[in-house]
Amino acid sequence: MTTPSTPAPTLPRLAVSSGRRAPLLPALAQLVLAELRRMARNPMFAVGTLGFPILWFALFGLPNVRETTDSGVNVGHYLLVSFGTYALLSLALFSFGAAVAIERTGGWLRLLRASPLPAPLYFAAKILAALLFSALSLTLLYSFAHVAGGVTLPLGLALTVLGKLLLGMVPLIALGLCIGFLVNPAAASVMANVLSVLVSFASGLFVPLDGLPDVVQRAAPYLPGYHLAQLGWSAVAHDTSHDLTHWLWLAGFTLVFGSVAVWAMKRDEARGQ
Repeated sequence: MTTPSTPAPTLPRLAVSSGRRAPLLPALAQLVLAELRRMARNPMFAVGTLGFPILWFALFGLPNVRETTDSGVNVGHYLLVSFGTYALLSLALFSFGAAVAIERTGGWLRLLRASPLPAPLYFAAKILAALLFSALSLTLLYSFAHVAGGVTLPLGLALTVLGKLLLGMVPLIALGLCIGFLVNPAAASVMANVLSVLVSFASGLFVPLDGLPDVVQRAAPYLPGYHLAQLGWSAVAHDTSHDLTHWLWLAGFTLVFGSVAVWAMKRDEARGQ
């Protein structure tokens, strides 16, 4: 006697539409919010990127904001660009240097690679969060300079300087990624701190280049901070004749640093880190 066979249960088939994509924008928004929370909840990072530029401007900038250059440009405008460039340099190196190094060695990037989340979305979120935090840092610095020192930029000029500095921040982000993928977290924090100070001084952000040793003056044009500051200085001086040269230098830095960062990231993937 045979018993009738029970048909095997069948699972419902999911309808897959080749024309639809996963909702990436909500995921990107959540990643950006998470990154902004990480920055805001780290007191040392927030103080270093938001407070230090204002502190340095108060110490070195306020006593000279009423002076003018030989070409008739207000020194306060130059100093505002200088310390704004320093703020972006510090934020890029710490946000992408130390933070990425911690996430890499802690296994967070390995977990992301195993998830459906596209890797470019992770970096896009970090870049957008860094740009938003940078805009906040520049806004606070300008507000302090305006209230405490009477440094005022016309709205159009202020937006031009803001746009130039944020766009020119890209090679600094690439440099931060190099640090994050090449060294461990402890070394990344030290390297980010040392590089931000050295590049700032050597680029003429704290002391005018003509007051620095000749060897530093000759080395300055090979630093990304120098070209970023030059773009801001040219805006306040209303002389953009050399802007193309500075943009080309920054594009070259982005290509070099970005290539090294991609190579280091693929090396980590091959090692399973």
